[in-house]
Amino acid sequence: MIACNYCGRENSDTAIKCGECGTELSSPLAIPPVSAAPPELPRPELINEEALASCFHFEAGFHRANWPAIGRWLDASVSPMDLEAAYNEAALLWVTKLRADLGGDYFVLQSDQAILLCDQPMAQARWLLSYSGHIAATIKHLLGHVAWAGALGRDVLLLFSDEDDYYQYLSHHSPDGEQAGSGGVCIHSGYTHIAIPWRGDLDGAANAIVHELTHDCLAHLPLPLWLNEGIAVTVQKAIAPPESGVTQNDYSRLYISMMSWRPPLMWDELAERHFAFWTEENIQTFWAGTSFFIAGESNELSYSLAEVLVKLLAERGTAAGFQALLLAAQPDDAGQSAMLDIFNTDLGDLAGTFLGEGNWRPVRKAMVRCWEAAGWNINNDELR
Repeated sequence: MIACNYCGRENSDTAIKCGECGTELSSPLAIPPVSAAPPELPRPELINEEALASCFHFEAGFHRANWPAIGRWLDASVSPMDLEAAYNEAALLWVTKLRADLGGDYFVLQSDQAILLCDQPMAQARWLLSYSGHIAATIKHLLGHVAWAGALGRDVLLLFSDEDDYYQYLSHHSPDGEQAGSGGVCIHSGYTHIAIPWRGDLDGAANAIVHELTHDCLAHLPLPLWLNEGIAVTVQKAIAPPESGVTQNDYSRLYISMMSWRPPLMWDELAERHFAFWTEENIQTFWAGTSFFIAGESNELSYSLAEVLVKLLAERGTAAGFQALLLAAQPDDAGQSAMLDIFNTDLGDLAGTFLGEGNWRPVRKAMVRCWEAAGWNINNDELR
């Protein structure tokens, strides 16, 4: 445990900032010198590469794995007690194929918790691998019993140095049409894994890892997208290292430490952008989740509004109530029924706390029209 030098609260060994006052506990970016050469990867002992060859095909520049077929082969060929290790070998086999697809200086590292593909300096790569393992444990502790515990295989993180490669990789998993810019994606299809673009700094990569690992821990729940993203942003800001530059959160912590003052949900300029953007009509795109995929202001303000609503929920209920909401919320009504049952609160009223007077509640027919306009299949993973 790490004691905060400011308020004295005990925090977990993997915490970056104090959970009580937000004071930075330690510098996460102290990188020890290590060998520059990537280690040799072990040969598989439980899987047969030739037998699994038909489970991989090349599409849109990358090898794609047929994970249902791989799973069937593993279930039939590997003893139950070896299944976890066999999935690790299968995941490593797949990632080594991606390394060959990317070429250049890409290499693969693995730990007990994760597999990382990247081409960064070895010291940075080892730090990111270690950080991802430690921070995953912290996220699971924060989420409690709702965190996904039944997955087989290590976490897989793909770190792309070229943005064209990143978006080309995502195109296989994305709805047709323009892609909103992203700092990372947790991909649910097949073997749940994380893809992140490298944008030049460890702080940014660490923030993306926290955000996407939170999604990874929630991947088993059919959450409305606003709730899923709101939780990920909230966890990211709570435990990831602060990104460069002075932020609203920095000012808030400063004022809180100086006086018994509670900051607003957000500062004026961003709040005014929300008030100007959201209407009783386009709020339905937010509840439907399609607004997150519209490039520009819609994408940015959707993440911001989701964070606001999660903060409002946290203020209204207990941790047990919030966990119950996560287990009950469904995307087909944006979580409205679960909100009424658990919090005795209408989502429209919750949104109105921030947006002001208006008919902000989710409307099922309007949400269906949003999904149809986006070309989404309302029965598939695009609603998650």
